[in-house]
Amino acid sequence: MPRRNVPRRWQTGLIEVGAGAYAYVQGGGTTGVSNGGLILGDEAAAAVDSLMLPRMTRAFRRAIRRASRLPVRHLINTHHHVDHIGGNQFFKSAEIIAHANCRDEMLRTGIPLERIRRLMPRFAEEMRGLTVVPPAVTFQDSLTLHLGDRAIELLYLGPAHTPGDALVYLPREKVLFAGDVAFHYVVPGPFDAHVSGWIRVCDRIAEMDVEVVVPGHGPVGDKALLREMRDYLALVRRQARRFYEQEMPAEEAARQLKVGGYYAQWANPERLPLLVQRLYMELRGEI
Repeated sequence: MPRRNVPRRWQTGLIEVGAGAYAYVQGGGTTGVSNGGLILGDEAAAAVDSLMLPRMTRAFRRAIRRASRLPVRHLINTHHHVDHIGGNQFFKSAEIIAHANCRDEMLRTGIPLERIRRLMPRFAEEMRGLTVVPPAVTFQDSLTLHLGDRAIELLYLGPAHTPGDALVYLPREKVLFAGDVAFHYVVPGPFDAHVSGWIRVCDRIAEMDVEVVVPGHGPVGDKALLREMRDYLALVRRQARRFYEQEMPAEEAARQLKVGGYYAQWANPERLPLLVQRLYMELRGEI
């Protein structure tokens, strides 16, 4: 386990992570405060995710205009959670692309106002009136989007954070926009997670030629930071399995579970009980 402190601040805003490729990082990385991305081509651009609140999306779009006057003709949704797709309706000229499972889940859940009121009450009022704009283009295993000479590879490596996580890979630049497959210094969100599948996806990313990882939450990092999150999930899985075999209820298991001083510094520690619940569902064969 790493023995160091979580940085108190990290770079935010539009950050160039490769030639013509930018991460858009919001500070804190807590629930509802996600990251996006911008990828420039010869004559058009692609955005990665649209954030949650209208004011967040407006700030993102202003940053895009400052970086380039190219039209955003494509919007890639990495998964269906509202903090990544809430601003879809403000990318009116963009073709929206996502994994097929992402589209299905987006249509099933819509804008989950009740969950938002319960978990993010400070955002609830701003979410009123938003509508779901689902992707018009979907893929199953992979899809390559060409912006002139730039190739953007969309990859699906199996269920992880959600049933439909799309990884956005720039092979030439060795940059991966990981969406919520990656949380840096933030406890990974568990609502739709298949933890064992998530660990497997992280292990496959470890084999890819990637130097920069743009997470869904937290600062820009690399595969070492993704490995830390993967090891956090593995640690929680090991302990949860032991408690499950002892027939300990999930709620008590979450209280007993120890993650260590470094991981205890991560944002959103309140997610841990839900993560344990998802692991119990997995061990019971329910997911």
